[in-house]
Amino acid sequence: MSCNLNGRYPTIASPWDDYAVYSFRDTSQIEASDRQPIMDAMNSIIAINWKAIEPHWTSASSPFDSKYSLVLVYDHIGLVAFSVYRVMTIAQRAAIYRSGTEVLPAHQGRGLYGFFTSQILKHPHFPTGSEGILYGWRTRNPIVWAANARICEKVAPSLLDDAADPELQAAGVEMCAALYPGKPLEMPRMIMRGAYGHIKQIRQDYHGTASLVDAAMSRIIPDSADALFSVGYARV
Repeated sequence: MSCNLNGRYPTIASPWDDYAVYSFRDTSQIEASDRQPIMDAMNSIIAINWKAIEPHWTSASSPFDSKYSLVLVYDHIGLVAFSVYRVMTIAQRAAIYRSGTEVLPAHQGRGLYGFFTSQILKHPHFPTGSEGILYGWRTRNPIVWAANARICEKVAPSLLDDAADPELQAAGVEMCAALYPGKPLEMPRMIMRGAYGHIKQIRQDYHGTASLVDAAMSRIIPDSADALFSVGYARV
C-alpha cells in the first residue's frame, strides 16, 4: 500500500476522525511522482476485492488524465478506498460516470461508498437542485448495482421489473460509445461482453434488494466476464 500523502495536497472534511480524504476534480493535477504509488495502491485493493489476472489501472489506461476525477481515503497506514469518476455531457444533459470504486474489506460497512457518491454529486458542474442528471456505471456486483440504482429516479436496464425506458437506453448507448469506443452494448439488456476478462468477481452472500439483483444478473449475465452498463436519472 502507498503511504499517506502527508499534507502535500489539501484534504476535504471527513466524517471520520481516522481517515484523511483527498478530492481531485482533475487528476492530472496530481504530481507525477505520486501517480505510480497511488495507482499501485488502487490496484492492490482491486486485487483483494477481485480475482485479478492483471492490474486494472496501468500507464496505458491511467486514471491520471484531466478527464477523470478522483477521491482517495487514507488511514494512518495507507490507501483504504478510492473512487474514480468522469463528468460528461450525454444526450445534451450533464452526466457522471462511476469509473471504479473500491474499499478494502476491513473498511467496508462504514459508509464509504455512500460518502463517495455524495461527494461526486457535489461536483460544481451540477448546481444544487439540478434535475435529470444522467448517472452511469458498469458492474456485475449486485450490491454496487443496488446502491447506485437507489439514488436514481429511473434506471436502465430495469432489473426488478419489466419497465423499459428507451430514452435512458439511448443515453446508455451514447455514454458507452464515448467511454469504451469499439465495445458496443448488447441491447436491450445493455450487456457489455468481456468487460471483466482480467478480473473476476468474488461472490458473497447477498441480502434484501441485492439478492434480487443477484438473481437477475445470474440469468442475464451468467458469464463472470460480462457486465451490465447502467444509466439512471440521479437525485442531486
